[in-house]
Amino acid sequence: MRIGYILLLKFAIYLHMQNRLLFITSAILMVVLGTSDALRGIFSPLFLNSFGFSESEVGLIVSASYLGNLVFLLLGGVIIDRVGITKSMLTFAILMMLSLLLLLFGYVYAILVAGFFLTLGLSTLLNTTINIASDSFSSRGSLVYLNVLFFIQGIGTSGSQFLLSPYSESTAVWNATLIVLAAVLIPVLIMLSRTRVKGRENARIITEGEGETDYTALLFLVLTLSFYTIAEHGVTNYIISYGLSLGRASSEMGRYLALYSLGIMSGRLILGAIIERVGTRRMVLISLAVGTLSFFLIFFFSALPLTLLAGFAISTLYPTLVALSRKYASPSHSSRITTIVVSLASIFDIIFNFSFGFIIESAGFNISMRLLPLMMVLAMVSILPLMKGKRA
Repeated sequence: MRIGYILLLKFAIYLHMQNRLLFITSAILMVVLGTSDALRGIFSPLFLNSFGFSESEVGLIVSASYLGNLVFLLLGGVIIDRVGITKSMLTFAILMMLSLLLLLFGYVYAILVAGFFLTLGLSTLLNTTINIASDSFSSRGSLVYLNVLFFIQGIGTSGSQFLLSPYSESTAVWNATLIVLAAVLIPVLIMLSRTRVKGRENARIITEGEGETDYTALLFLVLTLSFYTIAEHGVTNYIISYGLSLGRASSEMGRYLALYSLGIMSGRLILGAIIERVGTRRMVLISLAVGTLSFFLIFFFSALPLTLLAGFAISTLYPTLVALSRKYASPSHSSRITTIVVSLASIFDIIFNFSFGFIIESAGFNISMRLLPLMMVLAMVSILPLMKGKRA
């Protein structure tokens, strides 16, 4: 933790004064986003036992949040391109604050569903907007800072799970958490109002050589992001159940899942620091190759401790692939292209997860989980056409 703190401090020092404010603002916002994303899982016992909702009703919240992601991403990209990043972030953060306060009335089921539709949709949109704004952190090292921010988001998620899980049935803690998160957004709004984010049209080093949108490249990027997210979420959602099907204890599988999360968090700090030196697309290919090997060993040979290596290898893929999508978009449409790429990948992920349950029921966990290494292989194959070319 001390090493991570020192690294974060060094990152902040090397930022220019204006960009330092944007980075600090984004860091605080990432903690809020990480925490808000975890609320649904942490407080599900509250919804079931105190609010009196059924398992199926609580399950519908997941569908509502996925729908919120798609709606806000599709609309948000257009808004960002039209009004700019700063005004968009201000608007989205205000809506996020109001949505968190709306959840105070979540004992009414319709309000709970609407609240999570809004908060999780806005969280994904703000997350993507920060990714777009990362071009302003540095002309040459934006991905370094971006991965640090995703590391900070992971602290918000894991930290809130650790601190709040013992109070998962407490209405008072639920309400207090929502109020604190909304209150933290007030200084975020103040800092955003004093921050100016450079548009991509001003960043020559990023847009040089760019003109029309390369839809073929974006198609391959969507496929890469889709297959990768399916594999990553497959581990998160199913590895404990997979281990139980092998006769492993739930506590043991929980440790392997924790190793996976630890690998992702540490990788974003360590690999994020060298990504610019290695090269963006080369780092993506290396990450996919090591990740594929790790997934293969885990699910074909039950090498479960390798979840740490798997998480470490794939740690930078999501922020990097999302950032890479802007390299193949015309500067005037980069924001909406970015959100569309994330939206399409989310649709693939939703369809697969909807189908995966039926696959498990018919084929069993041992065979079904072997689809995850296959997804990694497909992701690696999909990125190969992008390894040659002038951009990114």
